[in-house]
Amino acid sequence: MKLIFNKEENNDISVKIQQGTVAVNFTYPEMIKQLLQNNTITDTDFGNLTEDETLSLNEMLNKISSIFDKDELDAEETE
Repeated sequence: MKLIFNKEENNDISVKIQQGTVAVNFTYPEMIKQLLQNNTITDTDFGNLTEDETLSLNEMLNKISSIFDKDELDAEETE
């Protein structure tokens, strides 16, 4: 899954998610669908975000990805 971040003039951060070769507006259902199919967040484009914003978003993405880690899901099901 590829995410594309961009900071707008009013400092809001917009996010797009790549579906095939097309970038579409981000939705949580699409993100979850893609993570369930392939739990990989690759080639994230942080556009014009600061280094601190990029680090923070990377941490968040790693945490989200870990939720969909198959081994962790299997462990939770057996508890």
